[in-house]
Amino acid sequence: MTDQKSAQEQEGELWGRKAAQRAALGAPMSMPAWKTALERTGVTHGTNVLDLACGSGEFCAAATEAGATATGIDISPAMIALARQASTATFVELALGPLPWQDNTFDVVTAFNALFFAKDPDEAFEEAQRVSKDYVVVCEWHPEQASDLLVVGRAVRGDSGRTRAKLPEALEKITIDIPQHHPDEATMLRSFLSVGSYQRVIEREGEEKVAQKIRAATVPYRTEDGAYRFSNKYLMSVFRKGQAASIS
Repeated sequence: MTDQKSAQEQEGELWGRKAAQRAALGAPMSMPAWKTALERTGVTHGTNVLDLACGSGEFCAAATEAGATATGIDISPAMIALARQASTATFVELALGPLPWQDNTFDVVTAFNALFFAKDPDEAFEEAQRVSKDYVVVCEWHPEQASDLLVVGRAVRGDSGRTRAKLPEALEKITIDIPQHHPDEATMLRSFLSVGSYQRVIEREGEEKVAQKIRAATVPYRTEDGAYRFSNKYLMSVFRKGQAASIS
């Protein structure tokens, strides 16, 4: 698969395999980032929001609860189906890349761990700028501060090899703590095994072997009561037209 759409469709299929499990056990940890984005961009009644690679739609749901009109796009049919069940926002099955909306359609465009799924992350960011008339928010794993989930991921499946967008200077950069807690080993394993990038390893090695690798890699994060605690960091970059010179 070499073209952008087919590559993203494959990625969407991987993340969709255990979409409900991922939504229940993995997505909620991003709530601190979602709340920060809503606060920093002043999302309220009448705000028009677009979320790129929206997954199961939790950020769109939070935006609509704040009074906004929200739209989410994702290439995974399974994720879009979950999102439509959980929120009154509009959800479109669509790959990252060229967007079907006119310039300046949305007040706020957000991308939470999203742009690196695009074949051309720079193009995806340019499109986010184009369709926004005010804010663009990009939130990704912090490039300079360690995240436990990434440490485990590298031990189990190797480096992701994803390419980040080359972002211009942001109006504001915010480091966000996104801890993840699981009460027991079974819950922790189900969370890790629901991650899309782990599905390729499961295909090669089988789920039980991957589970064994996860158990070994997560020993440092197990507490005396058998729970698991992971410390993680996002870096949120906030751009605004008229205030950040790189945004036109």
